[in-house]
Amino acid sequence: MRAYVPFAAFCLSVATAAGAANLVELREPAKIADSFSARAPVRVVNVWATWCVPCVEEMNDLRTISNTFGTQVSLLGISLDDMIPGDRNATKRKVSDFLDKKRITYTNIYYRGNSDALGDKLRFNGEIPITIVYDRTGREVWRQQGKLDREKAIAQIRKMLGGK
Repeated sequence: MRAYVPFAAFCLSVATAAGAANLVELREPAKIADSFSARAPVRVVNVWATWCVPCVEEMNDLRTISNTFGTQVSLLGISLDDMIPGDRNATKRKVSDFLDKKRITYTNIYYRGNSDALGDKLRFNGEIPITIVYDRTGREVWRQQGKLDREKAIAQIRKMLGGK
């Protein structure tokens, strides 16, 4: 039987295929935690969308963080592209193609659920991008609303990893 950490730390370690984005479609915020393993000591959640300019601008920084820390940090993106009306399948393909083009290999969720429910779970008002860092126990340690400051995020993660 698998043990799971509190929902707040649902950004958990996941293996992805080299060079390809891992895009998982989910509706229920509570089910996100069930999809992942709890091995990484630092967990980072980034909520974004392809139509959000600062979200797109910070993707390279997030990829750098993921690549820099390897299995010590589990990064999970949550795409809100489904919130815009349109053909769901075409939008999901657009997100997948975007992630592939950007060479994003960390796991991303194509979120199809209620945005208020997601906001309640993550304690945010829906304004994106937002990046939240959790420790292994699911305790929130740091968050940044708006475009990510890569150096501040890296410094916080290093601090959490004991300066490694």
